[in-house]
Amino acid sequence: MIIFGTRGVKSTLKSGTFLCPQCAVQKPYKHIKVTKFFTLYFIPLIPLGSAGEYVECQTCKGTFVPRVLDYKPDTSKEDFQAVYEEAMKYCMVSMMLADGEIDENEMLSVQKIVNKFSHHDVTIDELVAFTETVKQKKEPIINYLSKVTPSLNEHGKEIIIKCGLLVATADGKIDPSEMKLIQEMAEVLEMSPSHVKGILHEMTEPTHSFSEN
Repeated sequence: MIIFGTRGVKSTLKSGTFLCPQCAVQKPYKHIKVTKFFTLYFIPLIPLGSAGEYVECQTCKGTFVPRVLDYKPDTSKEDFQAVYEEAMKYCMVSMMLADGEIDENEMLSVQKIVNKFSHHDVTIDELVAFTETVKQKKEPIINYLSKVTPSLNEHGKEIIIKCGLLVATADGKIDPSEMKLIQEMAEVLEMSPSHVKGILHEMTEPTHSFSEN
């Protein structure tokens, strides 16, 4: 009886230290490539091409897209946190502006979300001023997300999408332009459409209660 099939074989391309999104500090990593092999009696014989690459933190064992290595922090952890929080606010405000209107409930929801997930509370006046800055700057939301995506783990990505959905549903409905923006955000965050649908289903459950965990 001849037993054959395929399997992925891992190899380390390089190693070093990086800012692990999960540990939030510099940690050792391995940049791993997975090659698909044809196997005969479970022995890999013929390479069939690359099956992907990922970066693995050697401390928490979290895995991330290779682009995480491109992030070169030239500021302190606190400064990076400030950049992330601004990006989060930018996403929320962009969602609020997606339908061309600024609803009072949406503004209050954005304030509540920002204050829940950031280390620095914002007042309504500060949020209004930030909203005006976003309107004048006119920088696409994907530009902000592309800056932080390499350093986000899956939980962080889900938080961004959940926050966007919370803002979108603050007025009781999701406008098509808002849903389109959510989908664009998810694409930049490298999340599959089915993943987003799962989050949307979770967020619209009658018994759903949103929490950071």
